[in-house]
Amino acid sequence: MNNNENYDKKGFYMILYTLAAVFLLIAFGISILNSGGSADNGNINPEEEIAPVDKSNVSKLTTEAATETASASEAPTEAITRRALDSTSLYDTNESADLTLFDDNQEMSWPVSGQIVMDYSVETGIFDRTLEQYRTNDSICISAPLGTDVMAAADGTVAAIRKDNVDGVTVELDHGNGWKTTYSQLQENLTVSEGQAVYRGDTIGKIAKPTGYSSALDCHLDFSVFKDDVSTDPKLILAQLDE
Repeated sequence: MNNNENYDKKGFYMILYTLAAVFLLIAFGISILNSGGSADNGNINPEEEIAPVDKSNVSKLTTEAATETASASEAPTEAITRRALDSTSLYDTNESADLTLFDDNQEMSWPVSGQIVMDYSVETGIFDRTLEQYRTNDSICISAPLGTDVMAAADGTVAAIRKDNVDGVTVELDHGNGWKTTYSQLQENLTVSEGQAVYRGDTIGKIAKPTGYSSALDCHLDFSVFKDDVSTDPKLILAQLDE
């Protein structure tokens, strides 16, 4: 009797274990079905996991913006080109293409009208009333009232502008072919600047009060003429005035 009971108990437990195993298998199958089959050997499908980038809100580069960008990149080149053109000699520009180069057959106009109060003399000394001594002089001093306009004696360019205690403000003109003129004892408010083209008769400045080194001559223009950097008597180049 006891053997039968033991046999019945063993059969009962086997059936119970079998049902439990079946239940676990069914539950595992159901869990796989619910996952939608998204797992495939542990690999992730990039097309399903990564969404495409939305570019609908990205604005396109307009023509105006593109032009501004191009202009910004070209600006340095334009500036360099402009500086190169500005540094070109005025004799090479259209503005001064019709300047007349001075030569030995021409005469210069008087820069101001007045008497010569100190003459040209480079070989012998001439008395300087201000310094009260004899000295050589490579210019002529032409008397003119304070504020008188000083005119260019011939076509040319402003080669230099300088100032010192002896001659005051000086403008130097280059007339080409080795000819140059200087105009000293001028006021500081000049009407020309370095590199500027000037024509015969153009106003370049005004007569100033004389410096202390020529005060005895009163207001005047100190005018010099040079050929190949050698001083020349201005009276030989200036037009002859009617007596």
